Amino acid sequence: MPALYITAVTFHDFSLLSDEVQLAYLLREGTYLARRWGDVHQAVQLHQLPGGFFAEVNYDVNRREITHVFAFEAGSEDDRLEHYAMFVKLPDWMGNTA
Repeated sequence: MPALYITAVTFHDFSLLSDEVQLAYLLREGTYLARRWGDVHQAVQLHQLPGGFFAEVNYDVNRREITHVFAFEAGSEDDRLEHYAMFVKLPDWMGNTA
């Protein structure tokens, strides 16, 4: 049986996938962007998906397991990109833009 390859899916289609398929798609097709800490024991990784939306992978470091995936679109009420702003470092050549 030939392997099934999924190309870029929409945010809506991604949200309809099972948790296991979402994670497999994210790990295969997503681009890792950043990491933050949700709390002391929860690492959160941000990924961008080919469909133009984002997903966070929540990982419990004590249990050593992924607890859930949360997908969102930039600009939506669920947008979480601001949580990563403090980790952005602009190159020195840009100077002070404030």
